[in-house]
Amino acid sequence: MIRLKKTLLQLLPGIIGLIAWQMYITLEPKSEFYLGSPIGITHEFCSLLFHGNLLYNASITTFEAILGFLSGVTLGTILGLSLWLSKTVYDMTKPYLIILGALPVFALGPILIFWFGTGILSKIVIGFLATFVIALMQAYNGASRTDNNLLILIQSFGGSKMDSFKKVVIPSSLFWVLAGIRINISMALLGAFIGEFISSEAGLGHEIIMAEGLFNVNQIWVGVIGLVLIALLFNSLTLLIENWAKKWNR
Repeated sequence: MIRLKKTLLQLLPGIIGLIAWQMYITLEPKSEFYLGSPIGITHEFCSLLFHGNLLYNASITTFEAILGFLSGVTLGTILGLSLWLSKTVYDMTKPYLIILGALPVFALGPILIFWFGTGILSKIVIGFLATFVIALMQAYNGASRTDNNLLILIQSFGGSKMDSFKKVVIPSSLFWVLAGIRINISMALLGAFIGEFISSEAGLGHEIIMAEGLFNVNQIWVGVIGLVLIALLFNSLTLLIENWAKKWNR
């Protein structure tokens, strides 16, 4: 009962906002051309869902974001943790990592689309680059902040550097990696969307561009809502991963 009450209280501001929005459009019908309306968005959503390509475009964006996220986070985390094993290699690569981290990856979007085409691959590559550096730096920072006393303890029992890496460094880095995952979920989705927005054949970004060309604000809002729903889905999956990791780390 308390949880239901809390949920209703959280929904209340949004409901009031939607009612006020619709009332304003009712009083000023011409404003719907610029602002859209909740009723118009609902009609557009149902039309695209049952008679359009909304589900297809949403699935394309989701697929691009997931593949970009998985490839970037997996490779970035593995390399970030591995850099702990060799300070020399880290010192050699550090300037390039700083440059890559400082570079707005999305600025490379047009070049990547020129190289990899307007299909799914270019969006996956953008998502990969958007998540790779964050995952790598989070993993390395977590590894480098491992409690030195634990490392000394492993060594005092005759453990090798690899033993320290597997039994101490990786578990100690877990929450840093998880923090990077939460950031990278949004970055992967943003990478897929920006790639679609620059040039695409399908996806929610493509849907929004087409709606913009038709001056259909309600359809643009449908695309935005689709992105929000995907982000919420990703966030829920992140929470599941975090809960699993906490149990595993006990």
